[in-house]
Amino acid sequence: MRLLVTRPEPGASRTAAALQAAGHTPVVRPLMRTEPLPWALPAGDFDAVMLTSAAAVRHAGASADPLKRLPALCVGEACAEAARAAGFAHAEVAGVDAAAVLQRARDFGRVLHLAGVERTPVTVPPEVALTVCEVYRARLLPLDDVPALDGALLYSQRSARHFAAEWARLGRRQGLLLLAISPAVAAAAGPGWPRLRVAAAPNEASMLAALADEGL
Repeated sequence: MRLLVTRPEPGASRTAAALQAAGHTPVVRPLMRTEPLPWALPAGDFDAVMLTSAAAVRHAGASADPLKRLPALCVGEACAEAARAAGFAHAEVAGVDAAAVLQRARDFGRVLHLAGVERTPVTVPPEVALTVCEVYRARLLPLDDVPALDGALLYSQRSARHFAAEWARLGRRQGLLLLAISPAVAAAAGPGWPRLRVAAAPNEASMLAALADEGL
């Protein structure tokens, strides 16, 4: 299959390699580009760090070094792996989304969230004293120069909404297979897609398994 890879770099290239290894033809067109923001550690002590994307780990940079002795509560295995590689000594997969991680954060109390500017609104439990530091921004990119496709891989609610808008702008509504990393991402793409699959777990291995389940 010729599959559109919409995630930002450096993840897009890793996904393309995995698709090639599985016999597919990747078409890499990231729909977002992440860029760091200047930030500084706020005053006070914290019991844990909340990380909701690998981009936050990457763009936090050396300013996050004093936090690396703290437990890092991560969304998904990819984020946790990035945290460990960056030197966080106690990085755990605390949930599949920010809401789940905040439930885990109830065991810690004072939590610093290294975040992007654009975030899905969530309810913070009253037991959690959450401080947010915005360490990166994700800018949306147009979907241009796209060949005929068999499917598209969608990784976030924001990029799914943007993909749907760009696909409509291009007038390309053929029998495309959409492969979403989670039910929330699938919902964000909107109705009317003739073929839609949701990964059994919110990770890339499950997305590739869903392709295999389709006999592809």
